[in-house]
Amino acid sequence: MTKNILKSGLVFTTLVLVGCSSFNVPMPVLESQTERVVMPAKPTLSERTYVLEYQIEHQSPRLKSVQLPAHPVNRGQTVVIDSQQVALTDRLRNRLIAIFNEKELIVINDPKQADYMLSINQLDISETDDAEYTLSNGHILSKEDLQEQLAKQKCSNISGSVSMKLTHQSSKDVVWFAKSSLDTASFQRNPLRFQLTLTDSIENQEQVQQFVEKHNSPDALAERGDKPAPVAPSYQIVTKSSELEKIAGACTTTEVSALVPDLHYYLSGIILEKISIN
Repeated sequence: MTKNILKSGLVFTTLVLVGCSSFNVPMPVLESQTERVVMPAKPTLSERTYVLEYQIEHQSPRLKSVQLPAHPVNRGQTVVIDSQQVALTDRLRNRLIAIFNEKELIVINDPKQADYMLSINQLDISETDDAEYTLSNGHILSKEDLQEQLAKQKCSNISGSVSMKLTHQSSKDVVWFAKSSLDTASFQRNPLRFQLTLTDSIENQEQVQQFVEKHNSPDALAERGDKPAPVAPSYQIVTKSSELEKIAGACTTTEVSALVPDLHYYLSGIILEKISIN
């Protein structure tokens, strides 16, 4: 009987010791209780379109006009227009006739019957240095580096010149001559306008997604346990700019060349206005 009591006591003691030792074993942290990595909120992205204006300092036409007093030009006298040395368009010819009519001179076609002959000696063009335009409204761009990058625009430039003389028919004396020139950059009064589009995008979106998925995987959660979750990297926004798209003004060689007829038309008008009529 004594042996049975001793055995029972030994078993009880063993159970007590086992029970006491079980309190020292840490309880496992459930996956659902592990702090997860939070996906950062996506920033607001935008697309902005700007109209950039470029201007240049305009020069006045260079003009020289000399009228000699030997044969005064009087109202009611006749003039014939000689354009054998140039390709005179109907539009320009009509412009010259209109100016003579305003001065009360009569344009005729017969050189033998005319008091004076207007000879158009030059309707010339020549290439010149490119015109450099300066950005005039750069303040609308928030980035200074972009303002510096787009601060200048170079465009093709052509110099046009016109020269004429008025000859007294009976004496063959030249009674007036004039020449004028101007480049297309100064002739073109409207500013150059370009359109620019800036578009925002997230540069590291895939990397952020991979980071969150990696640290929220079952294996990562089990390994992390009750440790704080790492912080996901922030989204990085990059802004990409489009190519400049010209929406107004002439800049290319083809566009600038198309201005030449109007430039000659303009110069011819200001030259002919210089003839003094009695």
